[in-house]
Amino acid sequence: MTTKEKLSRRRFLKFSAVAAGSAILVACGGGTTGTTPTAPTGASPSPSAASPSPSAASPSPSAASPSPSAASPSPGMTPPAAGATVTTTAGQPEGTTGVQIIKPPAAPSTLKEAPMLAEMVKAGKLPPVQERLPKNPYVVPHPWLKEGKYGGTLRQLCSSSDDWGTTHLIQESMYGNSPLRWHKDGLAISGGWVEAWEANEDLSTWTFHIREGIKWSDGEPFTADDVLFWWEDMVLNEEVAEGPPDEARSGKGTLAKFKKVDDYTFQMIFDSPTPLTADRLAMWVKRGIGPGWSAPKHYSQKFHKKYNPNVKKNWADDFSFPGGKAVDFATNPECPTLTGWKLKSYTKMRNSIWERNPYYWCVDKWGNQLPYIDTVIMTNIQDPEVLKLKTIQGDCDFSHGGFQPFTLADVSTFKQNESKSNLHVEFWDSGSGTSSMYFFNHDYADPKLRELVRNPKFLKALSHAFDRQTAQTLIYYKTGELTTGTLSPKAIEYVINDQGKQVYRSWRDSAVEYNPDKAKQLLDEIGLKDTNGDGFREFPDGSKLLITIDYPADQPQNGEHVRKNELLAKNWQAVGINARMTPQPPTGYDDRWQAGKILMKTAWEVGDGPNHLVYPQWLVPMEYSRWSPLHGNWYNLRGTPKENQQKNVDPWKRNPPRIGPFDKEADPNIKKIWQMYDQTKTEPDFMKRTQLVWDMIKVHVDNGPYFCGVAANTPRIELFHKDLRNWPTHDDLKSWGQGGFVNPWIHPTPAVYDPETWYWENPDQHTQS
Repeated sequence: MTTKEKLSRRRFLKFSAVAAGSAILVACGGGTTGTTPTAPTGASPSPSAASPSPSAASPSPSAASPSPSAASPSPGMTPPAAGATVTTTAGQPEGTTGVQIIKPPAAPSTLKEAPMLAEMVKAGKLPPVQERLPKNPYVVPHPWLKEGKYGGTLRQLCSSSDDWGTTHLIQESMYGNSPLRWHKDGLAISGGWVEAWEANEDLSTWTFHIREGIKWSDGEPFTADDVLFWWEDMVLNEEVAEGPPDEARSGKGTLAKFKKVDDYTFQMIFDSPTPLTADRLAMWVKRGIGPGWSAPKHYSQKFHKKYNPNVKKNWADDFSFPGGKAVDFATNPECPTLTGWKLKSYTKMRNSIWERNPYYWCVDKWGNQLPYIDTVIMTNIQDPEVLKLKTIQGDCDFSHGGFQPFTLADVSTFKQNESKSNLHVEFWDSGSGTSSMYFFNHDYADPKLRELVRNPKFLKALSHAFDRQTAQTLIYYKTGELTTGTLSPKAIEYVINDQGKQVYRSWRDSAVEYNPDKAKQLLDEIGLKDTNGDGFREFPDGSKLLITIDYPADQPQNGEHVRKNELLAKNWQAVGINARMTPQPPTGYDDRWQAGKILMKTAWEVGDGPNHLVYPQWLVPMEYSRWSPLHGNWYNLRGTPKENQQKNVDPWKRNPPRIGPFDKEADPNIKKIWQMYDQTKTEPDFMKRTQLVWDMIKVHVDNGPYFCGVAANTPRIELFHKDLRNWPTHDDLKSWGQGGFVNPWIHPTPAVYDPETWYWENPDQHTQS
């Protein structure tokens, strides 16, 4: 969904950090890697015309769904030895993962700071910059950076009906709360507030070393106690709604034990090998988007019953997102943070104002403490059309395409108004595996419809009935490449070798062909025929069949999802399916979906996939928001007391609704996927894990498509003020990574490109109180 599946996803973003990781036997000291993958052919170009129209990719649809054979590493890649030991001094064994380990340069001995902070130091209101930064500050490594200028204000706009965007979209621009960081569009990682890490011989114990001297935004030290407080007093406290992230769960489904070694060292101890641990810590920006991974104990403990017996009765509400006073630094200016900007003020449904954090622990290679820009203002404009108008009028300095309801149809308008808005139009690759998509609720409560949407012939029939080329032309101006629907084409499993490229093509092309006759034949084969002569097919028993193309009622009527849905309805009606667009009220939407009361989701897209195992929710049902919500709910409760409770209760009446492998309603194909996924979580060999991913994809190809898209890797519009500097162009990103990777929240954009390094060429002309 636009705005990275709209802002109603805030509950999901907070609690669904159930993920797995790629190949990560990593160490901060390493710098050598195996072959660096390149993007597959067909990736979308960077449009430059006012109405971009690069020629469409011409996939060659094929019914073939090859079963990947044993993995064969590409030249230069050596699969890792089982049980390989990782240390912070030895570095990463060459070719073990295909993921490059970035070791940022050391900070220069002379450190610099913003003039406003220097004045505060002079007045005795702040300690010197050397005392505010850690012993080894993180140095932003991006090659396009130039030394900047301090000062100025950056104005942003959002359109948020529930106010989440007013505060938390800026959070997606700041990586400061993350233990590790992604680079090169998911092909590399580096340390974050964790400076170095290592694993024991069987990869069951991971040791993490925090940068000594990092401080919270109020000047208090950041230590292992802040990590342990989050784990012991939030995650493990059943009164607090902070679920355990999957990176803290072993392949056996049990939770890790956290141990403090010293003030700057902690361990995660598992009951089995967990080779996927490290780069999963790079996912999300943390603390409100994704799992917390830390909380300011010195501040938060006063709201916690364990530490303060006088807390209010509903004390646990203070530990929730959004709005929890004890932890939500995006709504409470008093709550400390580790990010580059800290909240100065928040006016509900109107704006949030952020000011530089004098204790931010990152610098550039010239020794300048970041950020360069003094203030960031996010203003909420609830009407999307008014937001577009104010953007054109020059009330915005930066607009990220992943946050806004802008489409490629708006490019011409933005180009024509550049002199008024002073905004340059740039394009970053979305990295999407689908663009606008649709998928059925695999666990729909009605048994007849549930049986139908679990039937591969039905799913393939509707996919072949969909005229994607028309959708690609009308909505995406022929950008990207036609696709049945996959994870991101930038995923490492697709680019690692020729076999991976073939696996990608087999999934992409499996049901992409527009062939209404083939669709009709498949529908006939499963007994869906027009028995009463009304022009629409009935169930085999003669009862009426209605497919509701459900979508959130607050979707823009001229947006990409509604326009795609209109074409879907027309295409499906043409093959005899009574398909009707049905707006769904936002209130209670999540609850209805996971209870099997909504048939379809049609206003989302798949952006995930730096690798499939970092965040495999589209591949593996493991939470409720995607194509198999009840199966996902059960998997998400593994390792908790609820895992085996309510077995004698109807799955749709359980709390939460869930289907486990012991239920008669369980899908055997999902059980296969679960088994293979669990294997990946303990398999130390990267290529064997990759083979398991390919095998899971084959289940999708043979028994799906479980989700369907239009075109992969369509571009996203990025708008930058002409005076703003240090943001990356598409060419910068192409030489650094893969041209951009905008859409997924787990690869947090624009945070991965460090907006704290952006600066004004003329800061005095960009001030606002």
